[in-house]
Amino acid sequence: MIKELRKLQEILALKKDLTIDDYKEFKKVEKLLKTDDDKEFFGWLFEGLYQRLPEIAAQEGNYNFLEE
Repeated sequence: MIKELRKLQEILALKKDLTIDDYKEFKKVEKLLKTDDDKEFFGWLFEGLYQRLPEIAAQEGNYNFLEE
């Protein structure tokens, strides 16, 4: 699981705008989380993604891509 979480960390570090595929990668990994430590680390990463959602919305034209 650490490998997947590190990949998400690398996505957040990209100097380009994030895409819908980046968002989907986060959601895919979220479904795989089992331990509390992994969930906590993911929470920190997801907060970073949340801050960058406007980049994705600008490309998509809306926020309809968000899952509950």
